Formats: sequence, C-alpha cells, structure tokens
Amino acid sequence: MLHEKIQSTIGLIEDVADNRQKDIDNAAAAKRNSIFFDSFEKLTPSVISYILAKKNFGFTLRENTSALLQELMNYSKTTFDNAKAVNPSVFKQKTESFIEAISKEWEISYKATNGELISGLNIIVLVHPTPTIVRSCITILNKCEKWPLTQESVDSYKEAHNKAEILLEEMRFDDEIREFLIKVRDKKATLTDITPSILEWIQSEDIADKVSLSIRNTM
Repeated sequence: MLHEKIQSTIGLIEDVADNRQKDIDNAAAAKRNSIFFDSFEKLTPSVISYILAKKNFGFTLRENTSALLQELMNYSKTTFDNAKAVNPSVFKQKTESFIEAISKEWEISYKATNGELISGLNIIVLVHPTPTIVRSCITILNKCEKWPLTQESVDSYKEAHNKAEILLEEMRFDDEIREFLIKVRDKKATLTDITPSILEWIQSEDIADKVSLSIRNTM
C-alpha cells in the first residue's frame, strides 16, 4: 500500500516536472515567435515599398541587398510553413540591416532621378506668379523621397511630377538666367550680375518689384 502511494507520488512529481518543462518550452517558443512577428511586421512595409518603387520607378537593389531580401523571404516562408521560428534574433538583425540598406539605396536613386527637377523648381519658385503651386510640388516630391513608400505617396508624386514638368516648361530659362537665379536664391547676386540681357528678361517677365538688393559689409 505504502509502495503504491510512493509510486503514485513519484508519478505526480514527474508529471509536474514534465508540465513545467513544457511550460518553459512553450514560453521560449512564444518568445521566439514574438521576435519573428515583430521583425516581420517591420519588414513588410519595406517589401511593399520595394514592389511599388520597382514598378513605378524602375528601382532595383544592389546585389548584396537583393540577396539579403531573398534570404529574409526564404526564412519567413519556412517559419510560416513550420509554424515555428528558429533563431529569430538573426532574422531581426538582418531585417534591420536590410531596411537600413534599402532606405539608403532608395534615397540615392531618388535624388539621382529627381534632383535636377527639384532644383529647377527651387529656382522658379523665386519668380513664379503663383509660388504656392511650385512649393506644393516641391513638398510632394520631397515626401516621396522618404522610405517606406505608400501607394498614396506614389500617386501624389506622379501628379506633382507632371505638374512640375509643365511649370518648368512654361518658365524655361537659358543658362545665363538660370545662373543668375541660382545666385539670387543663394543670396550671392550682385549688381554686376544684372547684365543687359538679364535686365531685359526681368522687365519682360514684369518681376522687377520682386528683385531686391542689399549692401554687404565686407569690412
């Protein structure tokens, strides 16, 4: 009788130990899955953005960044298939590296594609009869430089880009006028920069009241 009670007690102790270990294992698995899902949630906007950027801007990743994205996608698929995250800390670190890399690559690509257009807008805003229209285009174009993208920001970009090209076409300058306006923008223009042709342009555009001069103390 006593022997049976002892055996029963031992069995209960073993069950408690097993259940405790299961609880520990389940908690560890839940923590791993939580790390994975948090990282996957951060990764998703960049993946969607990449699809948008590739479709609308022809944006492509560098070889190393593309390989890293493929690795992250493969890991994610395996995790969902197995319903279990394995070593998610590595996935988290690589996700952060990928987001940083694609953000920088997008910024470089965007500036290379749109830098001249935005620079032109920053010049004509000085003399455009309705500068708020120009500033609106600049704001929208600059917003699309920020990563990640959204469908809304891409649609707004397309509209602003078309409007910007029309604005620049309407106020096309020759190189001399462009250089003069750049100096005006940078507050480096002087009386010697107002050549007869510049003066004629100012008068023809009826913007004489918009051009102001100041005297710098060079002492």
